[in-house]
Amino acid sequence: MRVSYHSVHQPRCGVCLKHCKSFESLRVHLMGPLSKSNCSKIFSEQGCGLCLRVLDGPETLSEHQDICCITAPVHQGTSLPPTDLSDGYEEDRSDRGLGAIAMDCVMAGGGSDGALDICVWICLVDEDEKLIFNTFVQPQIPITNYRHEVTGLKEEHLRYAMPLKNVQEKVLKLLLNGESIGRLRSNGGKAKLLVGHDLEHDLDCLRMNYPDHMLRDTARYHPLMKTNLVSHSLKYLTRAYLGLFFRC
Repeated sequence: MRVSYHSVHQPRCGVCLKHCKSFESLRVHLMGPLSKSNCSKIFSEQGCGLCLRVLDGPETLSEHQDICCITAPVHQGTSLPPTDLSDGYEEDRSDRGLGAIAMDCVMAGGGSDGALDICVWICLVDEDEKLIFNTFVQPQIPITNYRHEVTGLKEEHLRYAMPLKNVQEKVLKLLLNGESIGRLRSNGGKAKLLVGHDLEHDLDCLRMNYPDHMLRDTARYHPLMKTNLVSHSLKYLTRAYLGLFFRC
């Protein structure tokens, strides 16, 4: 008889205990058009649509849903003022294991057809969703397409943008947290994990490097990818797993 070996990271159906390749395939198993009838029925009554757990009953589910959610953020557009708390952010969280910082970048278009991605806005938050660093980034080449319908950016937003070199220094200071990038230990030491979506692209646009073992990328994490190991969009992931809807 053939023996199946499953990773501890593979999600399982809370009803029939079947292993699935990814959360996407588990979602299809429970709620898709070809879902298993018994699993689908029980999940519809006792299942959490966000984390896909099956609870003991409706009351337990109700209590769980009050916890298994995050408050939808208020859309800030481009009204959020530049914020630099990096100089005062030296908290050592080694007692809680590796700390983490999440990064997101906004890209405008450069080049003759506006297809070249140029980082013009960066935002960093810590694992408590505390804003650490938020600033416009001075483009290295002229912007030919501000992609206003998606980014909300206009030329005046970049008038007092921070030079890219200064942005690089600020970001690395926050991430390394006193460690030397040339001697960064395999366990990270005091350095922070960098969390984001398609981090390779963001770091490339920022002209920065950060060790691969210190990256946690939702575009490369297999349980969040399609069954053919192609990444979902960030818009899809936030809608499917967090219940949040964004226009970008």
